[in-house]
Amino acid sequence: MTLRGRVLRYVLLWFLFGLWIVGLLTFIELRLFSGFCVARSVWSAVQLGSWTRATPLPYTVQVYLTAMVMYEGYHLVTRQSQHLWPRMRRMARYVFLHYPYFRLSVVVFEEREEMKRRTRQEQQEPEKEEDGDESGGDKCRTGHLSVEAAAAAVEENDLTPSPHGLPACRWISAENLFYFPLMRDILHWMEFSSSTKASMQSIMHTGQNLCLLPGGFEEATLYQRGKHRVYIKKRFGFIKLALQHGYDVYPAYTFGEEYTYHAFSHLQWLRLKMNQFRIPGTIFFGLPLCFFLPRPDVDLITVVGKPLRIPHVEHPSRELVKEYHDKYVEALQDLFDTYKGVYAVDPKAELELF
Repeated sequence: MTLRGRVLRYVLLWFLFGLWIVGLLTFIELRLFSGFCVARSVWSAVQLGSWTRATPLPYTVQVYLTAMVMYEGYHLVTRQSQHLWPRMRRMARYVFLHYPYFRLSVVVFEEREEMKRRTRQEQQEPEKEEDGDESGGDKCRTGHLSVEAAAAAVEENDLTPSPHGLPACRWISAENLFYFPLMRDILHWMEFSSSTKASMQSIMHTGQNLCLLPGGFEEATLYQRGKHRVYIKKRFGFIKLALQHGYDVYPAYTFGEEYTYHAFSHLQWLRLKMNQFRIPGTIFFGLPLCFFLPRPDVDLITVVGKPLRIPHVEHPSRELVKEYHDKYVEALQDLFDTYKGVYAVDPKAELELF
């Protein structure tokens, strides 16, 4: 809550979110305006029969097009590894780790808590182990954490990256965010990758962990304050890739995110139709003085469940993909139902699947 912490986290978030929202709108306007000016210039040249007499391009369009040619040329001739900026990523992680933006931000790994339970069990006296006292109530019969263990995990707020010390996940982001200058660079600096099939396959060939939000634009469009909504019923691609590369899939859910924004909830059918053309269809606001920043007065608790074991099948059938997709949806629903009584604002909340 220090002044330094407030400034660092707000400046960093303002830069990231501002460039995402304001920057994308600016570049879209520039592209549309430039396209119109170029088309007008070409049309006038055709009508007058001479390029020298064509309507000249505005100076701003000339500067924009020249800058884009230089920018795209640089990305075309350089390797992707040269677009990384590890120091930027470390700085962002440091700020969010030491000066968190939200009131509470915790990640609970079921596997990590299970390992802690076993460690405590091994340290117990032999006679207690013989009596069958395995965890002192840490684990319930469903295979998930008990209410007491789930609450204790949040209080402890273990900041270890993963339960096994595995390499950090490569985050996957929407493909069209990489179409825009500066936004593309920031995503590269943070070591994000595109959600295209080729991009994900190139990462999976190396065996690196992936982290993605399957809901995409549609889930953002469906967002409604206080509602738990997930767009997953038509998302089969990540399951197919997991089968092809033998990846385990960890179901995860974040409680509290449903209160980070207010959103326009009408004309849902139209906005979902826009998503089919990769056009965002959400209208939202968070802080009154800066609409694109989320509200900080929420508790974000992300639960990462136990892995869904996926076999390695190079050419999976549609039936097999659907089978494991159904298992994933079932695991996600089970994860939500297990922990909503502990972590959700409304313990009787329902998960809506779209």
